[in-house]
Amino acid sequence: MKHLPLRVHLTRAFTIIALIPILILGSIQIVQINQIKDDYKRTQMHTTQRLADAVEAYIYYRQNAIETLGATISASRTSFRDRAGITPKIQSLQASLPGLINVVTADRTGIVTAAYPETNPVGEPLVGASLSQNGYYDEMLKSQSTVITALFRGLQSGGSPDIVIAAPIFNEDRQYDGFVAATLDLKQLELLVTKYDYGKNTYPVVLDRLNQVIYHPDRQLTATMNDLSSEAVVQAAGENPEGLGRYMSTLKQQEELVTYTTISGLGWKVWVGRSYQTVNETLFNSLLLTFTLLLLAIGLTIALGFFLAKGLNNTIRLLVSYTQKLADGSYKERPESTSMRGVPYELNVLASRFFQMAQQVNENQQALLRLNAELENRVEERTQSLSRKNKELEIVNTLITPISPIQETPELIEGSMGQLRMLLNTDVRLHPSYGEDTRPLGLFSRKRTIVDGGKRSLSHELKAMPTYIVPVRSGAIELAQLAVSQGTEDGAITEQDRHFLHTFANSVAIMLQNDLLLKSVQHEHATLQAVLESMTDAIVLIDMQKQVVYGNRQMSEMFGIPTPDLLQMSEEVMFETISVRSPDSREAFSSLIAQQVAAIKFKLTASSGKERFMTVSSFHVLNQDHVYGRGYVWRDITKEHEVDSLKNDLISLASHEFKTPITGIKGSVETLLRTDADWEESFKQELLEGIHEDIGRIQQLIEDWLDISKIEAGAMRVNREPTRIQSIVRNAIKRLPNADEHWLEIDASLEDRLPLVYADKTRLEQVFVNLFTNAIRYNDRQPLVRVSAESDDTYVHIRVTDNGTGIHADHLEHIFDRFYRVDLSSSRRTSGTGLGLAICKGIMDSHGGQLRVESIEGEGSTFIVSIPQYNPKEDDTL
Repeated sequence: MKHLPLRVHLTRAFTIIALIPILILGSIQIVQINQIKDDYKRTQMHTTQRLADAVEAYIYYRQNAIETLGATISASRTSFRDRAGITPKIQSLQASLPGLINVVTADRTGIVTAAYPETNPVGEPLVGASLSQNGYYDEMLKSQSTVITALFRGLQSGGSPDIVIAAPIFNEDRQYDGFVAATLDLKQLELLVTKYDYGKNTYPVVLDRLNQVIYHPDRQLTATMNDLSSEAVVQAAGENPEGLGRYMSTLKQQEELVTYTTISGLGWKVWVGRSYQTVNETLFNSLLLTFTLLLLAIGLTIALGFFLAKGLNNTIRLLVSYTQKLADGSYKERPESTSMRGVPYELNVLASRFFQMAQQVNENQQALLRLNAELENRVEERTQSLSRKNKELEIVNTLITPISPIQETPELIEGSMGQLRMLLNTDVRLHPSYGEDTRPLGLFSRKRTIVDGGKRSLSHELKAMPTYIVPVRSGAIELAQLAVSQGTEDGAITEQDRHFLHTFANSVAIMLQNDLLLKSVQHEHATLQAVLESMTDAIVLIDMQKQVVYGNRQMSEMFGIPTPDLLQMSEEVMFETISVRSPDSREAFSSLIAQQVAAIKFKLTASSGKERFMTVSSFHVLNQDHVYGRGYVWRDITKEHEVDSLKNDLISLASHEFKTPITGIKGSVETLLRTDADWEESFKQELLEGIHEDIGRIQQLIEDWLDISKIEAGAMRVNREPTRIQSIVRNAIKRLPNADEHWLEIDASLEDRLPLVYADKTRLEQVFVNLFTNAIRYNDRQPLVRVSAESDDTYVHIRVTDNGTGIHADHLEHIFDRFYRVDLSSSRRTSGTGLGLAICKGIMDSHGGQLRVESIEGEGSTFIVSIPQYNPKEDDTL
């Protein structure tokens, strides 16, 4: 790495110090300019909106005046609608409201009946002339409402570009009888547009709804009714009615900042444009000034830094040279002559102290060399005495160090034995012990130190050479024997060796005992872990400090709490986390934690929003009489609860729905069977009709049950054929029982242009009968049902809208479920099994269609029935 001289470093430092404030000020100036630029954009946008509001108000007042004139003429008697009666009204309108060139009235054929002035600007008479060739005549005749035209060349202005506001006139029978038309003075509109100050190089533009120029600084564009639809800003306004942006103007051949808006009632577009070069001019000048100041500051700083560093350079160079000589080991006295003139006082003192320090360092260096020689002798003597102790500690440390996952106890002991042989320089072996109450360990079954094993081999070995035996014991049990060969008497084992051998034997005994205990605990833990993880119930264990120490996989899945997070929670925090999804159970959880109860039931809201029913019970974790903590078992009983609820609903509905008609049938039959009464034929007929009606109700209930069973089994069959939805709706209305008794009003005027649908007519009629019946049944006022339809590329969508009681938002997702009733009050007030909408949904699913609902409680409901269209190419091949 190349090191630069002090002069360069100082010059850099001065330059950076000077650059920081300049850059900060320049950045602030740029930010301020950008803020000014943004403020100008907002101001230009406000100007555009203000111009649009002024144009809209200008047109509104004149439109209102013309509509008022048309209403006045419509309210006049026929005798006052002649030319003499209308001309003063037209004249008064033009006199009171400037900005209108010509005001005329015409009959329904477009012939002018009155005008003021009576001639157009080129002197042609207007009274008696025909306006039927003007485009707004046809538009007025069709809509019979006020029309504001786009730019066109009309009779009233003698062929110059016009904008006309026309309002209808009605006769006494409210039939269309002509119109009032007035031509706007575009010069007055131009004065309105140009009276605002838009700023330098800024101009406004107003276009009609066909993108023709109403006002532009280039008057030739207005005179020629130029169409600016190809302009980028016009295309942007077509996608977004209001905005700003940078667009290329093809008229002025320049990029412009344009703010635009659309007058919603007229469809006119208004924009204000400004040359983008003007917008960026201020920012460019500021950047240029900042860059110039930056270059000037850098130049001055470099010159100043070079001048200041020059006076310090000689002294620093001398000190560096002297330091290099000290580092090379060639100490010399302080140089006699040093160039210290022009150097700061502190640097002069630093040089003097440096030379003094160098002299003292040399003296200390010599003293350290002498001390180092003495220490080396002492260290060598001490090293020899510690070498043996260190080897002994290494052997024992190998045994007491925790076993790594890849190293087993036999290999660890064998390695320590090898180190022991090297330390004692003799043969050392570990033999299994065979006593009356002992057996060989698994260690020796894997790696034996005696060929045949057993007492005979050990006795033979002991007789062959002098051996020192050290028992390896765990309590009163002898696990093995450590045999050390003593060789000759000259090589006998010392007392220090005997002491270490006993220490080594005790360490080996601990290793063997721990190995047995570890394997036993691992086996028990693996068995317990497998049992707990395979359970379908969630289990949590809490220690005596109220902390979670275990949670199985089912606990994490059931409550959505990751296992690492669960193991960091206390008992209270765990219940608090669960109670977030079950707020009503907080008090019950507190009782469970306080051991006031052993088990509770509660309701839990799942992450999907669905309610689940749970039970939790506690138990003590203990061994003999010692308590280690508590445990909780969580069980999901949602299925059991749903089965019980469905069973109760089924029994209740069947009892209620069958009881009423059977009671009616029984009463009628008992009446007819009476022998003590002679009933009239009309009365008998009435009773028989009641019996027939009750039997029909029972038959309908059975059919509903059969239909829902088919839907659940996937056996619902539909006979699909191309048909018209209009006939299906009409037939469904005819099938409504006693519709007049409910004051039912159905508006089912469907258009004939709707495409054919591919469906089972009978089943679809069943759907609409059910929807119409519900509209009658769940209604507190005169039932009103509107049926409308529309189609897309695939489906015909029929909307059935009623004015009934409506459905609360909480019930919308359940109303298509079996046996579901919106509320108990409506269930008591009306009959029904809660199967109707479920059957309708199943029928639509069988057709490949859809059934949806939109509802506002208290206002009514809208059911949308989406039926596949008939496609001859596909459906005829089925």
